Amino acid sequence: MRLIAIHVILVSVALPSVADAAPVSRPNILWILAEDICPDIACYGTKAVKTPNLDRLAADGVLFKHAYSTAPVCSASRSAMMVGMYQHCVGAHQHRTADKQPLPNDVHTYTQHLRAAGYYACTEYGAKTDLNFTTSKLFDGKGWKNRKPGQPFVCQATIATTHRTFKRDKQDPIDPKAVEIPPYYPDHPLTRRDWADYLESMQLVDKQLGKILKRLEDEKLADNTVVVFLGDHGRCHVRGKQFLYDGGLHVPLIIRWPGTIKPGTVREELVSAID
Repeated sequence: MRLIAIHVILVSVALPSVADAAPVSRPNILWILAEDICPDIACYGTKAVKTPNLDRLAADGVLFKHAYSTAPVCSASRSAMMVGMYQHCVGAHQHRTADKQPLPNDVHTYTQHLRAAGYYACTEYGAKTDLNFTTSKLFDGKGWKNRKPGQPFVCQATIATTHRTFKRDKQDPIDPKAVEIPPYYPDHPLTRRDWADYLESMQLVDKQLGKILKRLEDEKLADNTVVVFLGDHGRCHVRGKQFLYDGGLHVPLIIRWPGTIKPGTVREELVSAID
């Protein structure tokens, strides 16, 4: 099985002309970006956290163990992902650039490529882009229900729950004594409480994902939709976000593509968020 990565998926479904393929033959693409997270998820081996929906998504698709963003902060990382190029190549490496410049004439976003191939490009749930460049129309609207009958969609969603300040999971609280703290942090009650809060916010992300996946099933879209779950960069902790350590760059990447990706696949290769 060849390495399947995000832009490979986008290009492969966009290659045929609109006239050459019936809309139903093209999968929808739902790209879910969770903010400020590392692979601190049960299916990645993290203890004490409960993430049944993410675990099921991984069991139904492929889990990449070594996926990394190209920057430890949102605007630079997202700018690179949007065009599939390193951010310095398009002048988008400075976080929240004050004087944003347009993309070069020969550089286009993935939504523009897919729109040209007949896709309806939209946002849903969170609509954050936070790009360090200007460009023409990124999305056609909000929500895939507004597309033409039979038209495939590409949807970008952002779940911001893991962005500080962390939200507590009142239904499934985590005992701070049960968490495993990275060795570069002091083992102190405050550290444990903060880490437990972060993991509880991850559980809330999992519950939000569960609702999104259920919606796909209820609307009978699940079998023809590629679901990509990815972190925009690392966790919001010291030595994490805005630091060039694993804690700032190592992200979860899970892709489900029914009928194409073998369920339960685990990949060990090094993958970049711009792949």
